[in-house]
Amino acid sequence: MAVKNIAVTDTLETFRTTFNDMAAQDFGDIANLSGSISATNLVGAMNETISIATSTAGWTIEDGSSTRQILGGGDVLRVLGSANEIQAVVSATDTLTIGLPNDVTISNDLTVTNSIGIGTISISNNDITDSTGTIQFADDNLETTGTITGAGFVATSGTSTFGTIEVSGNQIRSTDSTRVVVNDTLRATAFETNTSLLQLDEVGGFPRIRSTQASGFLAITATPIFQTNMIFEGSTADDNETTITVIDPTADRTITVPDETGTIITTGSTDNVSEAMMADDAIGSGQLKNVQTLVIYNSAGVAVKTLYGAGS
Repeated sequence: MAVKNIAVTDTLETFRTTFNDMAAQDFGDIANLSGSISATNLVGAMNETISIATSTAGWTIEDGSSTRQILGGGDVLRVLGSANEIQAVVSATDTLTIGLPNDVTISNDLTVTNSIGIGTISISNNDITDSTGTIQFADDNLETTGTITGAGFVATSGTSTFGTIEVSGNQIRSTDSTRVVVNDTLRATAFETNTSLLQLDEVGGFPRIRSTQASGFLAITATPIFQTNMIFEGSTADDNETTITVIDPTADRTITVPDETGTIITTGSTDNVSEAMMADDAIGSGQLKNVQTLVIYNSAGVAVKTLYGAGS
């Protein structure tokens, strides 16, 4: 239909005849409107016509936001995927396939109600498990600002570092000093120095300090304090031992071992004192028990010799 135009200089009569012609020719006579349409204005009739056409030859598409679009005969519905997110494929006959590409990129968050399966890896809630029993990180580093808790950690090769403590094979060392400090009790089957000359272990239900030096020497650069006894087993491990004991001191006492080679004589020693052990004039009358005296006089009655002997 032609576009009608009324100039500002046209008369009211021109406007009247033009409007009547447009109503008669362009809009048409409402009396000729189909009885199946109940609308009495052009817009209403158009909406009613679209509704009738859609119900017979078209359909309506709606998204999650309730936005609707009517598709009539001859219209094309285009389903467009997004790169690395969703792909749409149209195939015969009348088939639309919507799926995910091999590589999926999610620009924001992904929330999964149950679990995610990736190969043999399963992610569910706060658990990551592998059906093979082992999760591998290849040659990548695993970093966290939190705490790693587990039943055990196994390093198959290389060196593991915990803070300044380095573990390599069966060796533990400090990376910032030459000392490893253990703040709690350290318990082991045995302890030994780097060259194994000194060993600490247990044998026969007793703790043992042992020197593996060729001479068996053990250097003690301190003053040992023994509470009561010192017990010597001897060369034969049996039920017989020699015990050196002290009576509870009431003052500081000193027993001096002389700088000589010999045998210590005790009150239990019998026939162990030899002549060579006594100096000249070492025994006088004062050292004899129940001293008896024999005086020898000369002819003038003067005592020339006195003999001392033990007896009664």
